Amino acid sequence: MRLSIILLIFLAFGFKAKAQSTQALPKEQSLGMENNVVNNSAIVISRNFEDPNCYMEESNEIVVNNTVVKGASAACLELKANDFIDIVGFFDSELGSTFEASIIGITPPVEPPVTPPVTPPTIKECENLANHGPANPHLYAHSHNSQLVGNLVAKYTPEYKIDGLTEWKLMQPTGLIKPGSILNFYFYAEGSDATNRVTTLRTKEGCPEYRDIRPQNAQNDMLEPWVALKANLPKINPVANDFLFLVNSEMGGKKLDDIIKVYEVVSDKIFLGMHARFMTKNNEDRILAFNEFQPTYDYRTVSRKMNTTYFDVDKDFIMDVTTDYFQTASRYNVHRYQQGGHWSVVTTLTRHDGKVSTSVQGINYDVDQILVNNFTGQTYYCNVEFGNTFDLGFLPEGVHQYSLKTYHGVTINNRILVNVKRPSLN
Repeated sequence: MRLSIILLIFLAFGFKAKAQSTQALPKEQSLGMENNVVNNSAIVISRNFEDPNCYMEESNEIVVNNTVVKGASAACLELKANDFIDIVGFFDSELGSTFEASIIGITPPVEPPVTPPVTPPTIKECENLANHGPANPHLYAHSHNSQLVGNLVAKYTPEYKIDGLTEWKLMQPTGLIKPGSILNFYFYAEGSDATNRVTTLRTKEGCPEYRDIRPQNAQNDMLEPWVALKANLPKINPVANDFLFLVNSEMGGKKLDDIIKVYEVVSDKIFLGMHARFMTKNNEDRILAFNEFQPTYDYRTVSRKMNTTYFDVDKDFIMDVTTDYFQTASRYNVHRYQQGGHWSVVTTLTRHDGKVSTSVQGINYDVDQILVNNFTGQTYYCNVEFGNTFDLGFLPEGVHQYSLKTYHGVTINNRILVNVKRPSLN
């Protein structure tokens, strides 16, 4: 038998609360995820306990993952296990709450009792899951493993249904969008059948249903190869300006030689007079000024930034960035490819001195994210204000493979390609 060190700490400093009503914890609500029963005698508990009832759970093995027992409502959670109780992710039993856990030893196996359904302890309230609503759903695909995927931000575990592919299913919680929040980040992944499918979201039966505005499919062409870059570039006096850029792109349904839009390039720093020159093989050079603006985020604080306007450009291009109108400049090779579906572009910028950054569209901007090198294990945290932009430092030329994860360590995509190529200076 084993008991995690973290659990022992909680037991040593446990709180006593007033007598409360007692309920058995229903499996569907205690787990809030698919594959919730690890085996016939092991369960996972992952949720917030926010009402004054006392919830009890008993099993051979119990895993507590990303759980909060609220003190303001004097919530109560009691766990009994024969073999072990493990706490993973984060756990918080606030002042005023009651949390008790005990190992009671191995008991002879008995047939599980037949129990009637139990009303969930927390009544789910209908939430707005509209495409451009506060949950900001992102429904698209991962082409490399032929999956339809989606994510959103909500208080309660929402349900999804993919037309012709699934019935209503619960999304998987991956943790709070930030510490102390009442909102969670939810995710799903379903195997694609190579057919365009539309996903509908709802909080629960009886709540409004939000049908996505576009069908999704795991597209075969991810547009990973480089397109030909422009030769005979204008000479620059190179300077390594230390800016980090978020590149906001859309590549759905495009071909390798198509002109592919960039909604904007956003700088992480304000520097008045900053301009960018965009150069491609088949189009005239274009110079755009960066303008000061206030980004709009729902759940995180972002200071004023600089951004360009919308422009059309080849899939891959060269970008010169200057603060003195090209007396000096930093030069970048910019490579883009799509993960699959709408708004799912990975953009890599390689500066002339070999410094690399990347924007990975695929998770809500408001959720902190990490990139983990699949071969070295090195971890990179997102920019403090751009949830999906990463400074990777200096990398050798070639293709580097990463996994994209939430800051809780839940893997969203295990194949993010960072394609590094230094630009020529003339």
